[in-house]
Amino acid sequence: MKGRTVNFFIEPEALPEVLRTIDEVVLPQYRALPHFVGVVVLQSQRGVRIEVAGISLWDGALEDSEEIAAAFRREVHRVAGTGAARTEYEVIRLELRDDIGDVSG
Repeated sequence: MKGRTVNFFIEPEALPEVLRTIDEVVLPQYRALPHFVGVVVLQSQRGVRIEVAGISLWDGALEDSEEIAAAFRREVHRVAGTGAARTEYEVIRLELRDDIGDVSG
């Protein structure tokens, strides 16, 4: 399994537009790809700005999703005026609990 992170800082007033892009553009395209497993989007207040970290999970190669991720990073730059850092990882451990308390991983 592989993971890709995208991290960036944004002004609070730009956050709704970025989240709308994730929900309406990025995720529908990711869901159409056969290796997409899931995504986590996190935020942390850093002074007057917000740090956003997105983690997408894949059960195969990342190449099919690269153009979608690149387009999202361009959109972050357009909306926030800042670049987004991107890193790929091999997932070495993942554990999730479902809504009835069972753990998978």
